[in-house]
Amino acid sequence: MARHAIPIHAMTYRFLASCYAHMGRLDDAREMVQRLRAITPVVVPNAMQYRNPEHRELFLWGLRLAAGETAGSVVAASTQ
Repeated sequence: MARHAIPIHAMTYRFLASCYAHMGRLDDAREMVQRLRAITPVVVPNAMQYRNPEHRELFLWGLRLAAGETAGSVVAASTQ
């Protein structure tokens, strides 16, 4: 698995956290967020490299859910 081959690659943890959150596996998603925070302070990155806005929002929504962000904090952070 990629997270074992490159344990400090942040994107692997982001994908896992987002996927786990969408699957309803919030404990696993939060564990990935904890591991992610151990290597970077940025949990929810700027995901503009995803051209399809629906894909981008799906990914980011899962990350926000995994990180425990509420709708209000997400809106506040995105307007800064």
